[in-house]
Amino acid sequence: MSEIKSVAIAGASGTLGPHVLKALIDAQFQVKVLARSKKPGEFDAGVNVVEVDFTSVESLTAALKGIDAVVSTVAGTAIKTQTVLIDAAAVAGVKRFIPSEYGSVTTNPKLEAFPLYENVFKIKHHLQEKANAGQLTWTVLACGAFLEFLFAPGEASLLDFTDRKATLLDEGDNRLSSTSLATAGKAIAGILKNLEATKNRVVKVSEVILTQNQLLKIAERLRPGDNWEISKVAASAVLKEGLDELSAGDFSSSAIFKVINGTGLAGETYGSAYDETDNELLGVKELTEEDLKKFVVEKLA
Repeated sequence: MSEIKSVAIAGASGTLGPHVLKALIDAQFQVKVLARSKKPGEFDAGVNVVEVDFTSVESLTAALKGIDAVVSTVAGTAIKTQTVLIDAAAVAGVKRFIPSEYGSVTTNPKLEAFPLYENVFKIKHHLQEKANAGQLTWTVLACGAFLEFLFAPGEASLLDFTDRKATLLDEGDNRLSSTSLATAGKAIAGILKNLEATKNRVVKVSEVILTQNQLLKIAERLRPGDNWEISKVAASAVLKEGLDELSAGDFSSSAIFKVINGTGLAGETYGSAYDETDNELLGVKELTEEDLKKFVVEKLA
C-alpha cells in the first residue's frame, strides 16, 4: 500500500479533533478539515477548511477526491452518521478510514449487547464490509479513557478531588487503560505512517493503567492531612442502574456515564486494561509515577 500524504478530518473542532489536527500537521500530512460551515477564527489561517453536507454522499465524495485517509473525531449522535462518510470515502478512493471510537468498546464483543454501544459496532461492521469488498481499509484506535476526563470534575472522574470523595467501584482495584488527548492524536498520525501494520484491525495504546486506589494513595501521600470520604459500590450494580435508566428513556449524562463506568471500571469483565499494546509501533511512551503525581497535584490545589 502506498504511503499516506493527504488526510481529511471530520470533527476537528470537537474535544479530540484539535489534538488530531495538530498531530497530523506536525507529522507533515496535507490536511483538509471537513466542516458544516466555515466560522471565522475557528482554525488557524493556514488550515484548509471545506464546507460539506455530512448527509450527502455526493457532497462528501467531491470533498474527498484526492484524499488518502479520513480521520473521524465526531461525537454523540453524529457517530451513527459516519456510514455516509464511509460510503463517500469508498467512492472517492480513500485508502484508510479511522472512525470515531477511541475507547475500549469494540475491543470486547460482550459490549455489543448494550444499546449504548450499538452504533459504534455498526460503524465497525460497515467498515469491514467495505474492506471485504476491497474498497478501503480501516483502523480503530483503542486508547482507553481519555486521561483528562478521569481527572476533571464530573461523572467521568475516578475520584472527586474537589470534595475529597471516593466512590470505589468494587474494591477500587479494577484496572483501566488511559491515554491523553494529545497522545491519542499522535497515535493517529502513527497509524497513518504504519499502514500495513495497522491494516483492518484494532490497535491499542495506553499511556498508563490506573486504579482508583492507586490515585487515592497518591493523593493521600501528597496531602496526608486531608480526610477522604470513601464508599464502595459494585460495578455491576452501577451498570444495571444505568441500563435500567436508559431502557426507561432516560438518556441523561448521568445514566450514560453509569453504563460507561460500569463497563470501563469492571476490571477484567470487559477488558478495559491493555497489557499488550501497540505503543512501540505508534511511538507512545508510558507515563511515570512522577507524571501521575503532577496530574494529582493539580487537582488537589
